[in-house]
Amino acid sequence: MAGAHILVVDDEELVRWTFDTALKEEGYRVDAAERGEDALEKFGKRKYDLVILDIKLPGIDGVEVLKRIRE
Repeated sequence: MAGAHILVVDDEELVRWTFDTALKEEGYRVDAAERGEDALEKFGKRKYDLVILDIKLPGIDGVEVLKRIRE
């Protein structure tokens, strides 16, 4: 899946940075979002091969984000 586009959604900056750094080193394209609303906005503009999603997020939680993405 090298070169795949991945969306990382987590409210902790260090977690987002860690995923971003590690995945980019492996050749993946990575976008990150801090809040569920931001993730949905990004998902509406681009197709992702994988979403790494935290469940506990401020605002819209990860379960709701997943439901909306699947629609």
